[in-house]
Amino acid sequence: MAGKWVIEDDAPKGQWVVEDAPAQERSKIADTGNAVGTGYFRGLTRLAALPVDTAANVLDLGKAAIGAPYIALTGKAPPSWLEVGNRANILGSGDNLVRNISKTRAGGLINPANPEYEGGYAQAIGGGMNGVIRPNTVLQGVNQAVNSVAGTAAGKGVFDVTGSVPLAIAAGMSPTAIQSGSIDLTQRAIRGGEAGRKAMEQRIQDLKAAGIDNPTMGLASGNRLIGGIENLLQNTPGAVGVMRRSRDAAVGGLERKTAGAAETASPQRGALEAGTAIQGGITSFRDNFKTQQGLLYDKMDAYIPGQTPTNVTGTKGALAALNADIPGAPELSKQFKNARIMSIEAAMKSDTAGTPAIPGTAPSPSLLLGSNGQPAFMSPGRAAVPAGPSSGLLPFEAVKKTRTLVGNEIADGGLMADVPRSKWNAMYGALSGDMQAVANANGPQATQAFNRATDYTRAGIGRLDRVAPFADKVAPEQAFTSLMQSTRENVSTLQAVKKTLPEGARGTVAGTVIERLGKANNGVQNELGTAWSPDTFLTNWNKMTPQAQNELFSGFKNSAQVMGDVSAVAKATSMMRENSNLWANPSGTGANLAARGLLGAVGAGSLGAAGGLLNPMVPLGAGAAMLGANGLARGLTNRTNVDNAAKNIYIDPRMLNSQVNSLIGSGLLNYQP
Repeated sequence: MAGKWVIEDDAPKGQWVVEDAPAQERSKIADTGNAVGTGYFRGLTRLAALPVDTAANVLDLGKAAIGAPYIALTGKAPPSWLEVGNRANILGSGDNLVRNISKTRAGGLINPANPEYEGGYAQAIGGGMNGVIRPNTVLQGVNQAVNSVAGTAAGKGVFDVTGSVPLAIAAGMSPTAIQSGSIDLTQRAIRGGEAGRKAMEQRIQDLKAAGIDNPTMGLASGNRLIGGIENLLQNTPGAVGVMRRSRDAAVGGLERKTAGAAETASPQRGALEAGTAIQGGITSFRDNFKTQQGLLYDKMDAYIPGQTPTNVTGTKGALAALNADIPGAPELSKQFKNARIMSIEAAMKSDTAGTPAIPGTAPSPSLLLGSNGQPAFMSPGRAAVPAGPSSGLLPFEAVKKTRTLVGNEIADGGLMADVPRSKWNAMYGALSGDMQAVANANGPQATQAFNRATDYTRAGIGRLDRVAPFADKVAPEQAFTSLMQSTRENVSTLQAVKKTLPEGARGTVAGTVIERLGKANNGVQNELGTAWSPDTFLTNWNKMTPQAQNELFSGFKNSAQVMGDVSAVAKATSMMRENSNLWANPSGTGANLAARGLLGAVGAGSLGAAGGLLNPMVPLGAGAAMLGANGLARGLTNRTNVDNAAKNIYIDPRMLNSQVNSLIGSGLLNYQP
């Protein structure tokens, strides 16, 4: 240790004095470093004495609270027990520890080698470095150190000028206050007040739900100004790579979320698979419909015997109307008549003409003579109904089976069938009307059974009519494509198809739709055809009506999760489109032009400098601009910055502790008037 220190017990505050100063000339750099180091260890000593100093401060404040009124009231000096004593004489206090350590060989750790640095800025800054306490990161440690050094220097400067301890302490705390105020203003500029903070927090959650874990500041805040800056940065040399990586990461997250939703819907996907599932589902529905329809009609047998005479005048009238001539154009009429319907009409006339009894032969068990001597159909327990050439009657069983066959033609028929579905529908309705009359005549139970079967049949045939175009497609892929067209405006058709399909087929269709939503258009597609575009996803999503979306992504296993994931991606892509064009598929033209201009400026500056024509600072300035753009891009895409912008405005307790420790270490909080 340069110099010899002597401690005088009667020195004010227990300070030390120099007996002999060092003879040789000192290095200012070394002395400054020594002063900083000894200031740091002296600060540690004062921190160790904090409990005693705190108790002493409370005691001194109590004495002052009593002594001041005493002096004011009596005009006399306070008694000795109210006087503030020398802190250095209090065992365990900071001044006491400093004085006692200074008497030992360890005094060199807390006293500067050059006495000129005693009480100077270097020593105070060293004491303030005690504000660096348990930082979680290097950046946090640097922040604590900067605030501590700045606060200590400011506090000492204010005290040296004003002599006011409160003002010095306030100045010492100013770095943290300034930093917190700056953070507050920055946060408000980015997303506004508390309402904006909550909105930004919700946006971040929505983006994470869509697979974007690290959104940019503009995207997370919804701030259009920041979004515009990000849009410019994507074409600015120095920032292009940073912004492109951020975009690729965001788009990749959306693509993975979409792919996961498609896989959750069904592992079997594709236009062929979905089309096959649609047509297969329709076929299964048709077969099940026929079976159930037959069972319902069979239940009528308990109430309406099969040989019950049934008047088919309505059916005959419908057939006559279907085969009617165009007045005045008999030959033209033939071109619009259907041969099969004409044959059915002829057969119906023949079967209802009746067969007269032949003398000497026994009637059929189901045929009896009527009162007019003509054969009549007879139901057990019921009166005979005359039948003959003009009776227009058929057994109920025959009418029922005929209608079933007509229903099968409707269910099985397609666009290429020999009889249009419209003609079968007319005939089916006429047969139903004739059967309804018999059911009503046989009591309420017969009517109820008939109505149940008829309602089921009507609903089934109606659905088959709606889904027939999909079943009629030659290629399964065409069935899927046609269904997608119905999602734009014809939701009822989509509903009919969905109800017709089993759960697995619904999932296959939904998964295929999800997989195709974000497939990039040909103009920006890659050579493998796998490029995914959020803009294309949103466009295709918006082509579907909300009702179609709900129908398409429901009714199968895990459909709620699938709908939630797809909706989250749609919301995120909508935020992207609204906030900035950064998230479109850029052609790169703007970036190329900007790069050429900047590189041209750098080159021209270099050549000009070489020729003495221009200042060499031109290329250096261009390089600095690139570095600045890079730094700005990194700041706007940094996850910590984005998360901090959405947090509540508050002063970090660790920073307050750090600032207080720096004040204690520098001696400002332990000053004794």
